[in-house]
Amino acid sequence: MRPMRSLAGALLFLLSAAALAQTSPKEASPGFEEIDPVVYDALFVDAVQAHHAGHKGQAFAKFMRLACAGDKAAQEQIGQMYLVGEGVYQNTAMAYLWLKTAAEFNFGDYRTLAKKIEKVMKPEQAKRFNELADEMIAQYGQRATNVTCSTHSSSTFSSNIKGTVVCSPKRSGGMLLVQRCYDSELGVVKSVLENSR
Repeated sequence: MRPMRSLAGALLFLLSAAALAQTSPKEASPGFEEIDPVVYDALFVDAVQAHHAGHKGQAFAKFMRLACAGDKAAQEQIGQMYLVGEGVYQNTAMAYLWLKTAAEFNFGDYRTLAKKIEKVMKPEQAKRFNELADEMIAQYGQRATNVTCSTHSSSTFSSNIKGTVVCSPKRSGGMLLVQRCYDSELGVVKSVLENSR
C-alpha cells in the first residue's frame, strides 16, 4: 500500500470529482426482498471464499449485495476494496463513504481508516463528504435497512476472535427482509460481475 502522503494528492482530486458526481437527485427506495437465512449467511461465506481464491470481482459483487443490506462488515470490506482497487476501480471517495457508513455502528476498527482519510482532507472537503456520508447512511444505515448489529467475541482452542460485528436483517416469518441495492450500486455490481468472467 502506498504511503499516506502519496495518497493525499490523489485523494483530494478524487474527493473533488466525487463531490461533483454525487450531486444527483436522490433515488427512490429499492425495497426489500425475502431471503432464506441460510442463503443469506452463505453469501458472506461465499464472498470471503471468492476473495481468498483471488476472484476479487465476484467477491466485490457479493460483499456489495450484503453492504446494500446494511451489513457493517461487508460495508467495511467494500470500503477496503475501493481503497486499493481490489475487484473494482480504485476510488478513495467511495472507499471513504462506505467506511463512514460502516462506522455508523460504533466499532473502533471501522472508524480508524475513515479517520486517516479525513486527516488529509481540507475542511470544506471534510464538510461535504460528511454530508455525503450522511446520505449513504440514510440509504444503507441500520435504520434504513432494518438491521440489528452487535459485537461478538469468541475464543476456541485454535483461535481467539475479538470484537467482530454481526448484523442481522429483520425477519418476516422464517425469512429475512433484506434491502436491495440502489440502482447506482447495482450498475457497479453488474459491471464487476461481467468483467470478472
